[in-house]
Amino acid sequence: MKVAIATLGCKVNQSESSSIEGILRENNFEIVQHTDNPDIVIVNTCTVTAKSDYQSRQLIRKAVRSGAKVIATGCYAQLRPHELSIIEGLDLVLGNSAKHKIVDYIMSLPKKPGKPSIDVDLPGSPMVLQPYHSSRTRAFLKIQDGCNFSCSYCAVPMARGKSRSLSPEDVLGAVKRLDSDGYKEIILTGIHIGSYGLDVQPKSSLVHLIGILTSANKHIRFRLSSIEPQEFKSEILSYIKKGSMCAHLHIPLQSGSDYILKEMHRGYTTSFYMELIDKIVSECPDISIGTDIIVGFPGESEVDFTKTADILDRLPLSYFHVFPYSNRPGTQASLSANQVDKRISRERVKTLLELSRKKRERYKARNVGRILDIIVERNTGTDGRFIGITDNYLRVSITSEGLIPGQRLKARVISLTQSGLSAELLAQPL
Repeated sequence: MKVAIATLGCKVNQSESSSIEGILRENNFEIVQHTDNPDIVIVNTCTVTAKSDYQSRQLIRKAVRSGAKVIATGCYAQLRPHELSIIEGLDLVLGNSAKHKIVDYIMSLPKKPGKPSIDVDLPGSPMVLQPYHSSRTRAFLKIQDGCNFSCSYCAVPMARGKSRSLSPEDVLGAVKRLDSDGYKEIILTGIHIGSYGLDVQPKSSLVHLIGILTSANKHIRFRLSSIEPQEFKSEILSYIKKGSMCAHLHIPLQSGSDYILKEMHRGYTTSFYMELIDKIVSECPDISIGTDIIVGFPGESEVDFTKTADILDRLPLSYFHVFPYSNRPGTQASLSANQVDKRISRERVKTLLELSRKKRERYKARNVGRILDIIVERNTGTDGRFIGITDNYLRVSITSEGLIPGQRLKARVISLTQSGLSAELLAQPL
């Protein structure tokens, strides 16, 4: 039986789709592309914004039109299953907690079309180590799920439940398996990885886990997906300086206005965030730091937005992801009467994206002449040119014969043009 998997949203969803793929392969299902006439399409949905809701519905409808059996899972399916169940031709709406039982659900799908079944439990089931298979050259390993925070704009805790973690032993076992599969980079991901280990016995922590993983796997580079500013520990910098952790961090800011941060229930101030970034860069001058920004949050004035733009301009950040505020049902912010006009939000997004582009180009230019650690991602098919990703999260092109996606190598960045960074190979792949 042929199965295609479509994934929207965060790295956690990507990791879970890879686990679904691993489970299916272990049970002799054939994983195919959507263009290869699959018998079943699994759509792993996202609900972080209204746009992701729309994209999820569009993917489901596209899958239905293909004539395949269609299963919708993920956070949209978890939070508002009945919204999806009205899509004609959808066969099953499956909650997050049941993803690991995907084979059982596939085998029990009705042969004839009808009203879709809904199987959605409350989120928060214990984490269980799952198989993993992906065509990606870097592995996403979910070490944690859920969130104990209550940001006023965010629906994710409702979809994912309270924070829970894999045991350090399970994480170590997963890394060993990924190592045997040939992965040279592993991204540690979760909904809220700064809270890793607080729920396991004996208690652990993200720093403790990093220490275990890096000491046991010196030939693998590890990367953190994203970490909240108030949970970042300075000990992580020692692993970055040793080269066992990638010189790249993603630390969300969300707003440069203390008033808006308070309304968001973010739990820190702009001065705290700025001091943290300055400390990190003082210890690791070449590090790449990215952030997330929400514009148009209810009550955001022009003064609030200007503060955000000023802080982003001043901070030594390499890039930022910018999102217009999206009203999520069931959140505190959705009840605010002080909503910002969408046209104003769109203009603010454009302003910050242009600033991010300039920051990214400046950071790229700083890396010309540097020797960087690179994972080969893909062959462009043109004149022996390959694309790779550096430990500090830059994509570079390398012209060399015989490289294979997934290889790890050292290369010197030699130029920056309109098409991006170019590098030359210095040593044979590791």
